[in-house]
Amino acid sequence: MIAILLPRWDDRLADALVFQKYKDFRVYVPADTPQAEDYQGRLNIITGGLNAVTEPLTCIWEPGAAPDQDFLRRVARSAERHQDYDVFHVNVLDQKPFPRKTGWKRLFRILVEEEVAEPLSSFVFRTARLKEKAVFVGDGDLDPVPTLLACARKRPVRNVWRQTLIWTAPEVTGDPASQEQRVLQRMDLLRWTENFYGADDYPLSPGDRMDLFANCLARLFPSYSEEALKPMMNSFQVSQGPLRKMRAAHALSSAIKARVKQLQ
Repeated sequence: MIAILLPRWDDRLADALVFQKYKDFRVYVPADTPQAEDYQGRLNIITGGLNAVTEPLTCIWEPGAAPDQDFLRRVARSAERHQDYDVFHVNVLDQKPFPRKTGWKRLFRILVEEEVAEPLSSFVFRTARLKEKAVFVGDGDLDPVPTLLACARKRPVRNVWRQTLIWTAPEVTGDPASQEQRVLQRMDLLRWTENFYGADDYPLSPGDRMDLFANCLARLFPSYSEEALKPMMNSFQVSQGPLRKMRAAHALSSAIKARVKQLQ
């Protein structure tokens, strides 16, 4: 069986579930979801979140995803054939496809270095692994990238053959406040990766990690001056020895120069 988590109700996703060829699934929704009453009788709906799930596989569908009627059938078949994988991925239409197997270092490169906006809805998890490794944000929702990196650390991600997912990316707001929020979230992610991997297993060298963080901070320029960004840069704990602050200052200065050229 498969558990389908709908953190936010969407009639289009509910309709997609009604017409799935694979029927061995249950739908989990938040307690305050009155819209679900209209689908009782057509879907097996349960009030609850991840902790309530008992099915061996879990999908998390969010607004913007448009799974076709073969989605669950092909996912279930792939999971049955490949018992030694914890995470499965469905390629997103019109995006660069994942390889057949994606190890944790390559997954890090895709999600963190390249910042590919891969929807959580395109991944399917072994429930036991997801419950063990899930990372949550303050409001109780899964934090997508850390959760994916944590769940895929032990075994590669397996791509589901011949299945794609239509996904409409959420509109990105260009105002300064939204930009700042995205940068701060990105910084939180980079700090999380530092703690998760540690100095010995991190996929990047300390210098490359510092450049990654500096390039992230430089997006706040010119709303923030270089002087205002320096304390934020120095807060990034990368083990570089006694020259760390000097290297951090150089990395930030180089990133801001590149940002200036970008804005010209």
